[in-house]
Amino acid sequence: MRSFIIAVAALAATGGPAMAETKAQNGWLTLSAPTTQNHVVFDGAVWRCEGDVCRSTQVKSLPPLRSCKRLARELGPITSFSYRGVTLSEAQLADCNPVQIAKTPAASEVAAAH
Repeated sequence: MRSFIIAVAALAATGGPAMAETKAQNGWLTLSAPTTQNHVVFDGAVWRCEGDVCRSTQVKSLPPLRSCKRLARELGPITSFSYRGVTLSEAQLADCNPVQIAKTPAASEVAAAH
């Protein structure tokens, strides 16, 4: 019983679980060009967009790079991305954005250009 009381006193003195740091639950991103969509629903979270910036106040606990890739497919190339307190690096952003496949011009376009 005595050790139980000491444990409770120690927990109260340190603040216990209630004082633990909480991780950010939000997300934001910047697009390479302004979007025409004012909001996007992604994995149950509403992302509100204004110009080239989109924000969500509550996002699910998912891998940031996976979320970035899926949002980039929906909204276009992303130039900065933060998800639940994790900001992606330049290399991760390169992985996030879809690869642009060069369009091969049709024969009529080539003939018209000459």
